[in-house]
Amino acid sequence: MRLAAVLVAFAFLLAVPVVAQDAPSAAVTAVEALERGGNTVFVVPPATAAGPAVAPPPPSFQDRIAAFRLAMEPILAAIPEIPTAAAAAVTAAGDGSVAWLLPALLVAALVLGLGTAAYLYAGRLCARLVLSIGFAPPHTRAGRIGRALERLMRGGLSAFAFFAVGTLVTLLLVPEPSPQRATALFAVLGVSVVLAVRSVFNAILAPYDGTSRLVPFTDAAARSFFLQLLVGGTVSAIVTYVGLWLRSLSPDVATDKALLVLSSTVALVIFVGVILAHRKEITAAILQGVVRPGIVRRMASVLWPIIVLVYFLAAWLSRMADVAFDRPMSLGPVFAPVIGAVVALVVTGVLFIIHDSRLKRGIVHGAWSELFERTAIGLGTIVGVGVTLEVLGVFDGAWGAAAGRGLGVALVLLAAWAAWQAVRIWVAIRLEEEAGPAGGQDTESEGFGPGGSRLATLLPILRSVMAFVIGSIVVMFVLANLGVDVGPLFAGAGVVGLAVGFGAQSLIRDIFSGAFFLLDDAFRKGEYIDVGGTMGSVEKISVRSFQLRHHEGRLHTIPFGEIKQLTNFSRDWVIMKLPVRLTYDTDVEKVRKLVKKLGQEMAADPEIGHLFIDPPKSQGVVQMDDSAMIMRVKFKTKPGDQFLVRRHVYQRLRDLFDRHGIHFAHREVLVRVAGTEDPEERRQAALGAVRAMDDAGTPAKVVGDLA
Repeated sequence: MRLAAVLVAFAFLLAVPVVAQDAPSAAVTAVEALERGGNTVFVVPPATAAGPAVAPPPPSFQDRIAAFRLAMEPILAAIPEIPTAAAAAVTAAGDGSVAWLLPALLVAALVLGLGTAAYLYAGRLCARLVLSIGFAPPHTRAGRIGRALERLMRGGLSAFAFFAVGTLVTLLLVPEPSPQRATALFAVLGVSVVLAVRSVFNAILAPYDGTSRLVPFTDAAARSFFLQLLVGGTVSAIVTYVGLWLRSLSPDVATDKALLVLSSTVALVIFVGVILAHRKEITAAILQGVVRPGIVRRMASVLWPIIVLVYFLAAWLSRMADVAFDRPMSLGPVFAPVIGAVVALVVTGVLFIIHDSRLKRGIVHGAWSELFERTAIGLGTIVGVGVTLEVLGVFDGAWGAAAGRGLGVALVLLAAWAAWQAVRIWVAIRLEEEAGPAGGQDTESEGFGPGGSRLATLLPILRSVMAFVIGSIVVMFVLANLGVDVGPLFAGAGVVGLAVGFGAQSLIRDIFSGAFFLLDDAFRKGEYIDVGGTMGSVEKISVRSFQLRHHEGRLHTIPFGEIKQLTNFSRDWVIMKLPVRLTYDTDVEKVRKLVKKLGQEMAADPEIGHLFIDPPKSQGVVQMDDSAMIMRVKFKTKPGDQFLVRRHVYQRLRDLFDRHGIHFAHREVLVRVAGTEDPEERRQAALGAVRAMDDAGTPAKVVGDLA
């Protein structure tokens, strides 16, 4: 009955929102009536329709700044109370007494002593190992890098030995959690961090070994910089780990946050002050050793203080935000760039050592060494960036996939750049080796030189083709890394290729014609050829055309598809035939013997003898005209040498004939005047004939009575 009454009352109350405005007293009367009857009445409010959940808008930048300021106010107010809170924490850890602190300090001192022994032993062991391996002399780059890596490895392993032994001894002496164990563990951890940071500073600055110093600092500047950085790091570590130690003794949120803010601020001030105090030395080190620094180096020498200050300030703000908003503490923003830079330097240094100690002896051309070094720097930079992103936790966040793809694209671009540079260097070296007579033709050759080798002609074309291939592969890899499906692109390229093939038939004809001409070795760069009446030396060859430079300077561009016939004047050898006009009373046999003897003398001449393939010799009388008999002297040389040799042959023939009384015949014109015996008329007629010959361009000489 009571349950039925409750259900009736509940059903009645559901209607209250509907009828309450009209009859509020009826509901009250019904409840009173049920209660007087001994029933228990529960009043349930009416259900309201649930609307869709609306997410609150994200806070604006101004709201975040205001929230940060409000969160930092109590933390900053707690800084003056740190000594009082620290004393209270130490007292609370000993149940109202500080007597436990003396045994804890003794345990910490013992642990630190044993850790120091392990640190020194590990350092000596590493030194012996390094001596057994050996390094290049310290005045070489490989020697300096090797000793820097040795200092880094020795310091890092020694710091790890200190940490491992100190932690193990602490756990053995104090197995149960207690303030004593916390004191020793935090002491070991703080000293280990200081030793590790010291190894990094020592590896780079080498304050006590100027011969193997990587950074071009003076001994005084290196020691000052090293000591200031070490003191700053030690003070920062002490403040930080004292705060963590007090937090482990007696957690106090306000005090813990105040100590974290204090330690971070102290580290910021110290390191910024040390860096700015040595800004001149750092700027000089960036520019040292370079006569004309590039734009990157000049910008780095000017902007590095701003970059360092921004980095320190960003790391400090990140730490403050973690403290203010109770976020998990992360050392990534503070140490990630440092760790990444160290890893990049180690990778680059190892590659430099491999190059200097193993590869450099087998590298003949300096361009290969420069390419290896630049590739090593690029690879070290990419690895350092990857390590930095990993320490920052970027790969585990929303930007992880994008960061991974970005590093993949960077590696592909580096590999493509290295491949292209390798092709370019190899082609340049081979072109230098192939550069022969065509590389410096005599101006007297009139462009008929022998030209370059076949390899020298094809290598520039190969370089262009490889540039296209490497560029295409890079585009495909980059698009694939960016998540683009490259399959349809290949299909589209096929369709585009067909369209180009049908729409640009002349272009395809030029390309294929050029390929077959080059395969047939029809001409080479530097050779003098005749293409349908267009003559010149081959100056440039592209995929679809080539350029001819006429010996008078004109430049002709001829598509390969337009070539119907090609004559090459620069291949293998040339024969030059020199006509010699002699008088009719000349002894032909005597001339033949003299020319034969002259050819033997010129072949033995140390100046021009090597230019002959066949020395000069007489071909006898080849023609007889009105005033002379014409003999011919011929010789055989390489293309381009015939013009220099021709000059010497003419000069030697003149001297030879002059010594032996052989006379050159002059052109003579016989004028017959008919119809008059008057000497003056005959003379005028002869002079008119001579003038007509002069007007026609025929040399004439007036002799005898007519003169």
